Amino acid sequence: MKKVILLLTVIGATLLMTSCMAGGETSYTGSPLSYITFTETGTVYARTLDGLPITSPEIKLELPGSFLYIKYSWKESENTITEEGIYNVTVMEISDPVDQSSLWPVAAPTERVNSDQEIPLTAFNQLFYGGPYFDHHWICNFGYKKGDGGKKTLAFYHDVNEGNVHEVIIDIRLVDAPGTVDKDQSEVMHAVNMKPIHDYYAATLTSKGEQKTLNVYFRYYREVGGKLELYKTQQYSPMQIVKE
Repeated sequence: MKKVILLLTVIGATLLMTSCMAGGETSYTGSPLSYITFTETGTVYARTLDGLPITSPEIKLELPGSFLYIKYSWKESENTITEEGIYNVTVMEISDPVDQSSLWPVAAPTERVNSDQEIPLTAFNQLFYGGPYFDHHWICNFGYKKGDGGKKTLAFYHDVNEGNVHEVIIDIRLVDAPGTVDKDQSEVMHAVNMKPIHDYYAATLTSKGEQKTLNVYFRYYREVGGKLELYKTQQYSPMQIVKE
């Protein structure tokens, strides 16, 4: 239930999409989380959380593979749709790219295990897995204390020797990143590319279209009672694998 509430919170905070048929005209507005990609013909566009494929001169300048929030509008009388079915929208605002990382297909480093060396997370929420629509990225948010003011990001690790055919354990470490922060961080949005895991387990399936569901657990350091502990999430998050 908690995961559902978190997902609805993300959608509720970013998805302001409306569809209006007043006077026979259809219109859309929104400011959703969006993934920048391109069509087979090379047109750069955004796959939005609300499901509408959109593009504009501003969107075409964004880097494919990045996540950001796009505030847009589309009116039937003012905007068009491309032959590829992509909506040419009016963009009011585009956010900075969301914090992002790739998955390391190795065991997490173990040399930093003391409380004065390892930096714990103060919060971590696995919001949702985007599947093929978001190019197999997992969306989450995290928090950490200001400390010395250095900015932090997440590193993800997967050791195939842990877990089993239906269970995957992802280790998370808080690592240094360029920049500074002036206060404790509580809800930093993050996207991690899980395609290596998808492809690894999809290779074990025999026929095209065959599916299986992995139970994904996350494991990270947190502080409890002034002591550092390596915590594994009690509930798993489902990740669907499909043989392409």
